Amino acid sequence: MLIRFTRLTNERHRLEIVRDDGTREAHEQETRSTLLHDLVHYAVESEAGLKASFYGKLASGETYASLTTMVPADAESAQTEVVVVRIQRVAKHDTWSEIRPAGFADEIAASFRVMGYPAPAWLTGDLIVRVRECLRRIQGQWRATPFHRTLTLEFPARHA
Repeated sequence: MLIRFTRLTNERHRLEIVRDDGTREAHEQETRSTLLHDLVHYAVESEAGLKASFYGKLASGETYASLTTMVPADAESAQTEVVVVRIQRVAKHDTWSEIRPAGFADEIAASFRVMGYPAPAWLTGDLIVRVRECLRRIQGQWRATPFHRTLTLEFPARHA
């Protein structure tokens, strides 16, 4: 599946999904509140090899509207959302230098245990490092994307 982010203005972008079967959907979005969240989802899901979270579900045919209007009911999606929100906070404030990746992963894992849920096995310090690097790379690509041009990402990502 291809994920296309087209820069429309400083405030707006279009997210387009092109599934492997040729079906597609597109949505114009407000950049400030959605872009970083969507990019962190991509980094986490790609680096963890997840297939049943947000982008995996889009790839399998679920609609954007159905995924953004309901709380995730399955374990993988719910776990992913918790991890994404925590990483998004660090990325938004660019406080990567203030965290130790293994300690940050342990802190997130502890929050699952406090809520009475098991932490995802894929949540490791190494994952945090890979997500940070993936996110930095794609944020750099986005900043270099001119207006009315598109940043295209592939999901699942193909790593070298």
